[in-house]
Amino acid sequence: LSELTGKDILIVEDIIDTGRTMTKALKLLEQYNPSSVKCASLLLKRTPKSCGYIPEFIGFSCPDKFVLGYGLDYNEFFRDLPHIAIINEEGIKHFQNQLVLLFSFSVKIEESRINIVLQLKI
Repeated sequence: LSELTGKDILIVEDIIDTGRTMTKALKLLEQYNPSSVKCASLLLKRTPKSCGYIPEFIGFSCPDKFVLGYGLDYNEFFRDLPHIAIINEEGIKHFQNQLVLLFSFSVKIEESRINIVLQLKI
């Protein structure tokens, strides 16, 4: 990471929850002597668990609830919602034990053969 020396760094984050992870990341980046480090976050959670870290750029603040949608998920569900929402306790209970099957496949063509590899992840 020596290429960060003297550079201006912008970290783009989806949500700052307690701020602890970002605080640790900033300390790690400091050792590479960047010119500046700033953070932009779509969401900043209003929580009493916060360590006090506030990013330089904030899209919205949100309550101390489990938010999802717009890339944020709960147990691999709701990531594709076109908006941000809060999941209630009933929703959490319903989806916490749901099995999620994720699969990917790759195709490799070699000498007139097609090999298809299917991977399932539960």
